[in-house]
Amino acid sequence: MSTDRDPTLLDLFAPHPAFVLTETSRLEAPAAVVYRAIGELRATDVRSPWVRALVHARGLPEALREHGRFPDLGETMLGERCAFLGERPGQEMVLGAAGRFWTAVPEWYVVTARSFREFAHPHSGTIAVGFSVAPREETGCRLTIETRITVTDPAARHAIALYWHAIRPAARLTTRALLDTIAGRAVALTGS
Repeated sequence: MSTDRDPTLLDLFAPHPAFVLTETSRLEAPAAVVYRAIGELRATDVRSPWVRALVHARGLPEALREHGRFPDLGETMLGERCAFLGERPGQEMVLGAAGRFWTAVPEWYVVTARSFREFAHPHSGTIAVGFSVAPREETGCRLTIETRITVTDPAARHAIALYWHAIRPAARLTTRALLDTIAGRAVALTGS
């Protein structure tokens, strides 16, 4: 979706998103340190009570149906459900997941960087999450987390539109919590 610069990795993996959420923070830490903090991020690092409550609430339908449990933030964005799609070291990295993630019992597909770009399973979609770090002219850097949801057909678009409308505020809170966690980790790494 960038227009006046080279395409980002998100542009390559999710060039035509149906839904986008972008959050940015200005950090007073060197870009290299912030990028390292992203790479070291684990789900257990996100200690926001809001995120824990949201993850728990999202898992309730699954628990009630006794089909197992809903994957948590770490499994979806930072672990088992997510594929590492690529990076431009020190600048950006992209993670992705694919499936029917808006249902009470999500159906996930195993994807690689190549299969993610070609993903076309009917009534499904993809989630691409990009982390980018850009040095600022003054000091520090700008950290951006952008989530792009792509759909494979009109039926998926309709279903995901309802889902996205419902979860967008929670997604924004989760993304802000990730930004805060990365900022905290960067501060710890610089010893400030």
